[in-house]
Amino acid sequence: MLKRHRYSFGLFWLIAIFLLPLPFIQTLSNGLPIVYQSEFRAIYYGTIAYVWMLFAIYLSTKPKWLDRLIGLPEMYMVHGMLSIAAIVLAYLHKEGTASTGWIKTTGDWSFDLFLGLMIYSLIFMAGWLTNRVPVLKKLKQLLEKIFKHELSIWIHRLNILAVILVFIHVQLISYIVAIKPFIYLFDVASAFVLGCYLFSKFVQPLTYEQGYLLANRTIAQNVQELKIKMPRSSHLDLLAGDYIFLSFPDYPGLREMHPFSIANAPDKTREITLAIRGDGDFTRQLTEVKPESMVKIDGGYGRYQEFLNDQPKSANIVILAGGIGVTPLLSTIDANLNRNLQIFYTAHKQADLLYLERFDQWQKYSNIGCHLQVGRFKDVQVLEQLPNDWQHNTIFLIGGPSSMMHHWVRFLKQHGAGNGQIYFEEFSW
Repeated sequence: MLKRHRYSFGLFWLIAIFLLPLPFIQTLSNGLPIVYQSEFRAIYYGTIAYVWMLFAIYLSTKPKWLDRLIGLPEMYMVHGMLSIAAIVLAYLHKEGTASTGWIKTTGDWSFDLFLGLMIYSLIFMAGWLTNRVPVLKKLKQLLEKIFKHELSIWIHRLNILAVILVFIHVQLISYIVAIKPFIYLFDVASAFVLGCYLFSKFVQPLTYEQGYLLANRTIAQNVQELKIKMPRSSHLDLLAGDYIFLSFPDYPGLREMHPFSIANAPDKTREITLAIRGDGDFTRQLTEVKPESMVKIDGGYGRYQEFLNDQPKSANIVILAGGIGVTPLLSTIDANLNRNLQIFYTAHKQADLLYLERFDQWQKYSNIGCHLQVGRFKDVQVLEQLPNDWQHNTIFLIGGPSSMMHHWVRFLKQHGAGNGQIYFEEFSW
């Protein structure tokens, strides 16, 4: 029986939106002086906004246990949406309360900073949004020439300063500080998230794996293949379909971690193959990296193999891949050659079809069907090749441009596929 629903993601949303703010609201409501009754609702809005912002910062530390449960792209989407919702509530809080002096000043500074960072992040760091809004996508491509990857990351980190200003803002309000159960909870939660953030930025980098670049070659127009060798002592936990965060400390502009999918199934050789298209300033600069260069790696992240592991071994697997989006699916196929596989791979040009020799090898397996073409597959082409009763015995892995992935998700759902039968990672941030 296929697992057709993603209860974990729904539960995650429930906890983030409702359960996390609940103890804060409860302890606060029990101690608010009745003289401020007209501001109660606005005070609650501000409290919820702060809790959501704390949770968004915790998500930015990329907790691996949560990645394996719901996936990092989903976490970043929640991070972005909660941040936006928090700013809306912060505005309602600001308009519904009266304050003076440093209480007002710190509140205003934090709100203005949050608002500016939200607008910036919606353009440069919210791929889940820019891929759906063409105007934002074009604006991002235009401004990326000025706001490089590393600069964007540092600007985004100003969210910590904004949260600290909110923390100070609350500590200056005497009647709030007098509510001891609330302020203890407030302080502990703030310290915990700050501790997690500082750990992720200053301690965790000391544990990153260190390897070196074996080879760097062009395999298609604007696509580089990087081969990385890890030491014998490496404890990198990689699954098929995973992606890693890497940086090259010796190259200016490449010192901040950036995510890339692995193109080979993990094995005992401790070699990692990456196929990377030059879309941004970081990826375009990779052509300059020389063999033997040191590379730092954090990983692995991803849920392609975890998704397969959640389903029956007897389930058919259909791969829908487009362009460079095939990269994580290459390693997934390699690790599941004993499964019934139907592969549909397309690119805009013949030269953009990567690793054709691997598809030639896979095609020799009696349990694997490979369908490659230039230009997107028509719906009917895929539908005709699906197994019988596919709505009940088939799972789908999708990788490619955002528009392509969302098209196939809509199409499959319209024809009876459940949420739990489809998995893709919108790999853009």
